[in-house]
Amino acid sequence: MVKARKKGIVQLVSSQLQDENGKIYQIGDLIKSGGAGSVSHINNAPLQVSKVYHDKIDKAYYLKKITAMQKLEPALKPVSVNGTPIIQLAWPQARLYNSQKQFVGFVMPELDVKNTIELEYILQERQAKAHGLPSGMGAKVSLAYNLCSLIDALHQQGHRIIDMKPLNLRFYKSSLYMSLLDCDGFSIQGENTRYPAGQFTVEYLAPEFQAKQTIPEAEEEWQDRFALAVIIFQLLNFGIHPFSGRPKNDTVPTDIPRRIAGRFYGYGIKAHNLITPSVASGHKQLPDKLRTLFDKAFSGTPSQRPSAKRWATALYEYAQPEKQQLVVCQKDKNHQHFAGKACAACAREAKLQQVAITQKQNQTQREQIRQKRVQNANIRQAPIQPTPAKPIQPPAIFIAVKNAINQVPKVIFHTAIAMLIPVIFGVLMMNFIPQDISSELASNWVSDLIKADYFKQFIMAIMSVMFLMVSVIVLLILFVFPSSSILKKRP
Repeated sequence: MVKARKKGIVQLVSSQLQDENGKIYQIGDLIKSGGAGSVSHINNAPLQVSKVYHDKIDKAYYLKKITAMQKLEPALKPVSVNGTPIIQLAWPQARLYNSQKQFVGFVMPELDVKNTIELEYILQERQAKAHGLPSGMGAKVSLAYNLCSLIDALHQQGHRIIDMKPLNLRFYKSSLYMSLLDCDGFSIQGENTRYPAGQFTVEYLAPEFQAKQTIPEAEEEWQDRFALAVIIFQLLNFGIHPFSGRPKNDTVPTDIPRRIAGRFYGYGIKAHNLITPSVASGHKQLPDKLRTLFDKAFSGTPSQRPSAKRWATALYEYAQPEKQQLVVCQKDKNHQHFAGKACAACAREAKLQQVAITQKQNQTQREQIRQKRVQNANIRQAPIQPTPAKPIQPPAIFIAVKNAINQVPKVIFHTAIAMLIPVIFGVLMMNFIPQDISSELASNWVSDLIKADYFKQFIMAIMSVMFLMVSVIVLLILFVFPSSSILKKRP
């Protein structure tokens, strides 16, 4: 087998393989590469494609599984639209071997990928319109019926899908027929043995399997029935998951898997009392017959869940236009609703509009509150000015003394103060300090200082300094100040 790499993807270029009958297949360009193998065009079989498993895959196991699938192929009537065959199952048609007679993969019919799309895109109206898909109830009922018919044919042969979810399901945009891909990943019934599926998705896993995260072989059909009911509910109720909603208290889990495990189904005729349905839900406009089936699927025991055949029978009368169980809405010609029921699409639009108005009002109120808080925060109160205390008028004699002192030049006043302080200090030292002060009030060195002749000499020095300062002041008063005044007055 010759391989080439292009943009990081392995491509099979003109490889030659043969099937169990010796027919040669020229493997062409790569279509896609997944976890198990690579799907490629077949140059000499334009309506078929090949799937070649990667080297790491246990090919001996898949040889047995593919052989079992060939022996128990679901019985489906061939369907074609405008001469183009509709591929409902990408089921193995031949086993592929290399030149060493080693099993490497299988041949299957080629699905028209351009004219098909994942079921996920039609669940919600906005996505459906964005991809040019019908959004009316009639198209969704037809899809649900076609899906149930296809799964019923699969179940009749003992096969199970297990990992059933909208992303793994495709449908033809114009004819609304369903198509299943990656069928070798299903749980396949063989001769006295079962080849289990390897994957599942917890949002579509039945409640009895949520805790252990395993599905016993004997209970695999209960899993398919649960996942099928979830998908039908989403198709008929605007993409809403049956275990979504608003919890009434903190005991209700916030994630879908734990709600499934606790069976918090809030859309039933006898709904769970701790969860409120989504505001946009239209479950009350569904026929009571279908609501009863949903209650059995989500609230009953595993064995009570409706089978794919039971669902197909219930949906058939609504999927046939001649039955007139679906009627056109009188308010909006693009809407359809079940006969005898109100238009779920109109009710949903009214609820969503009311919710939008309420949210806008709440947002406006919150903005007004915020602005008011900002304004209050910016307002600053004017500080209160304290009343000045009335000054106390001093006695007249103090005022006279103060004025007299102010009239004396500062230099003379300061000099007089400097002369008086040492004199006063000397008088106090000579007359008021007793001779025995050293023994009563102070330490010995103070007494010695007072008794010594140095003290008298210190006093005499201070008196001399004071005499000189007084002499300088007298000279300033008698000669310097008058001279300065005379000089200032000269022309």
